[in-house]
Amino acid sequence: MKHIQYFLIIVVLFFASKVCIAQWNIADYFSKDPNAWEHTKRIIHKPPIKIVVTDGLEGLVFNLAELTEGDEVALIFLETHTSEKLKKEGCVDAGGKLLPGKNRIVSVITRNSGNRTLFHYKFMLQRNVNGTPISIYNNGNAVLESEYDGSKPVKDISNLSGIEMCEIEIR
Repeated sequence: MKHIQYFLIIVVLFFASKVCIAQWNIADYFSKDPNAWEHTKRIIHKPPIKIVVTDGLEGLVFNLAELTEGDEVALIFLETHTSEKLKKEGCVDAGGKLLPGKNRIVSVITRNSGNRTLFHYKFMLQRNVNGTPISIYNNGNAVLESEYDGSKPVKDISNLSGIEMCEIEIR
């Protein structure tokens, strides 16, 4: 009986480690495969949102304004090969993650609260001074937003991935 318990514990630990590794494979995929951006655009069937920021990077943040409780979302910055995971609403400083010129950003659900047919996240791009937003880009709309409520038909796995893309040009 003890051998069976030890075996089950080993199996659970093995699968738990595989799940953790799989969650960050998406970040590795985008940072290591130069064709990942184009492949993903074809998979999700929509072009990335494009934004121009004219006053540089100072104070620029990605504000995670909404996130389904228990979920985790990642921002992957392709040009700087960095990523950021968020488990709760809040701001991510764009300094060090974006560069002058064109930047490609991918967001993706990396952990679902257990209900694969329900998730929502929404990132606003804004410029903050002393923690207060003074500019919100994209006409006040989200730059990265994904929602799946279970009511839409699943045409392919991209419906359940939460993958969104945007391009930000920093001038």
